[in-house]
Amino acid sequence: MKPTRKNTSAPDTPMKRTRASLILSIVSAIFLALTVLGIWFMRKYLLDPALVREKIGEHYVLGAIAMVLISAVQVVVALVPGEVVEIAAGYCFGSWIGSLLCLGGIVLGSCTTLLLVRHFGSRLVYAFYPKEKIDSLPILSDPKKRNLLTFTLFVIPGTPKDLLTYAIGLTDMSIPLYIALTTAARFPSVILSTLSGNAVGTKDYRLAIVFVMVTAAVSGIGLLIYNAILKRKKAKRPEQE
Repeated sequence: MKPTRKNTSAPDTPMKRTRASLILSIVSAIFLALTVLGIWFMRKYLLDPALVREKIGEHYVLGAIAMVLISAVQVVVALVPGEVVEIAAGYCFGSWIGSLLCLGGIVLGSCTTLLLVRHFGSRLVYAFYPKEKIDSLPILSDPKKRNLLTFTLFVIPGTPKDLLTYAIGLTDMSIPLYIALTTAARFPSVILSTLSGNAVGTKDYRLAIVFVMVTAAVSGIGLLIYNAILKRKKAKRPEQE
């Protein structure tokens, strides 16, 4: 039985991919411009953690909602590295609350991404990522081990999780199962990033440097593991064919 995801690519054409790429590029540019403007207007607060948290305390609910939405947009647009958003959440809200807000945004963004991919099909995915890169992912090439692979790839820091989320949209994995697997897998990486942000927010810069170095080292190792998995899958493919 042929994978159902091939049916979604039937209406895909260069014209549609170009149009989708243009729309997504415009959205990304707008989001980037708003981010730069926000940083510019908030620059005096960014250097004073006490002042940041004081302002957040005055508008806590709105700040929390904004943090969730930023985390969600980061997943859908995949423009800003997730670690940057998570560190900012820890800086503004502390490690635990920041982690919960980020995870809430990631769940919202992931659901949105999956629904968009399943509505528009592969042309939306290929507007973000090359077809060859998507087709080489192990979660697509090995359906029997998809759940275990999904959890493993998401628990490893440094893997392209936004890319994987788009790819999962091309499969028949249920959204609740995906959310359960990836939320549990993401938590260690998220809490490590928010701990880094919280250390900066409390002006414990030595601890912040330690967390950043650990995060960078673990992410680097994770990326090496991810590349090794891809190479092993590519090596097995000719034998299977």
